[in-house]
Amino acid sequence: MKKIQLTILLSVLMSMVGTRVLAYDIAVANDDEVIIYYDYINNGTELMVTCNNFGEKYAGTVNIPKEVTYNSTTYSVTSLGDEAFYDCSGLTSVTIPNSVTSIGDKAFWYCTGLTSVSIGNSVTSIGFEAFFACISLTSFIIPNSVTSIGDEAFHACANLTSVTFGNSVTSIGDNVFSACPSLTSITVESGNPKYDSRDNCNAIIETESNTLVLGCQNTNIPNSVITIGERAFYHCYGLASVTIPNGVKNIEAYAFKDCPSLVSVSMGSSITKIGTYAFSGCKGITSVTIPNSVTNIGQDAFSHCTGLTSVTIPNSVKSIGWYAFDGCTGLTSVTIPNSVTTIGDYAFAHCTSLTSVTSLITEPFSIDNSTFPDNAYASATLKVPEGTIAKYKAADGWKDFTNIVEGELTGILNVNREATANNRYYTLDGREVGHPTKGIYILNGKKVVVK
Repeated sequence: MKKIQLTILLSVLMSMVGTRVLAYDIAVANDDEVIIYYDYINNGTELMVTCNNFGEKYAGTVNIPKEVTYNSTTYSVTSLGDEAFYDCSGLTSVTIPNSVTSIGDKAFWYCTGLTSVSIGNSVTSIGFEAFFACISLTSFIIPNSVTSIGDEAFHACANLTSVTFGNSVTSIGDNVFSACPSLTSITVESGNPKYDSRDNCNAIIETESNTLVLGCQNTNIPNSVITIGERAFYHCYGLASVTIPNGVKNIEAYAFKDCPSLVSVSMGSSITKIGTYAFSGCKGITSVTIPNSVTNIGQDAFSHCTGLTSVTIPNSVKSIGWYAFDGCTGLTSVTIPNSVTTIGDYAFAHCTSLTSVTSLITEPFSIDNSTFPDNAYASATLKVPEGTIAKYKAADGWKDFTNIVEGELTGILNVNREATANNRYYTLDGREVGHPTKGIYILNGKKVVVK
């Protein structure tokens, strides 16, 4: 009996090996004799473009028809399925008809040869990673019918230079154009109910909240913007400088994260919040002057800014978040104002070049011994206000410094006006001054008196 059962099982397995499971329902040639693969959807009344996982991939020019007749029945083509043209590196051009209403997730993922996409006026949604790494695309027009664009829809489109958003887009996913180093032009058509690109700013702004939600290397932030949104410039590899105007109050999480070419940041005088990871990984920044309006420096806000050598923390700051300056290996000195009441763990961890830490805090509170790197505790000098050295030697975290000295800590240097040429000076509220007159300014992260 067991032998009979085994024979039957082997027969079933052999028959399965000889059976080819198709990844599509039907295959029909278009007018150009290009075979296009379809699945039935909506109870078999419509068709969705799909792929043939077991055959040749789409290549060259593909014109998708509005209708397909098969076995004497005519069907409307209404959707491009998930991964329909996935990794079709030989595909160069696609025309999507007016009958199609959706472009699925990863529909054109890694179609590296795709140079032209014509989208009909009925598409309402573009899915997650729909055009991921389509490196030959140089421009893209999102039609007025589209209302939503998924996360990372155009991520890593390395040669994309311009994008036009239609007037119906009301939902934009995260990192839609991250890692697009050539992107220089972003425009929203007039009449959009939610977004605009006012003042030719080369950005997308949420109209009601005045939040800049998406920028590029040529963005000029308008004075009317209140918030730089989460991930607004995330992975903006071509961004070299940014001027944040006085109207901006908030820089949200990841706003400028991993912008390696960013070397110049000028912050306006109204910013109160620098969010988590806001400038993390911006390796080209050498100096940061935080304006006197900021009260909170978020977690990892400037972590791994390896080019950063000086930072000015104003007396308005109350909290420095966990890992705020972690991995800033070029930072040689830091001054912590008396306004600070909390410093998060690892705030200055792996800042291995620190030789001087100046704390103006008159009543030192406990910090974790991870706040500074081991070599700083061993060899850097901790400078504290006069009459407080005993408190610091008793306070957790601070007492781990081997070398603690006290004295009058004004932190102000004297500079003659003749020596001001070719240097970048800032007022105490963070505004750059081209030709400083007599007074107190910030130079290379330090307060100076110009006489």
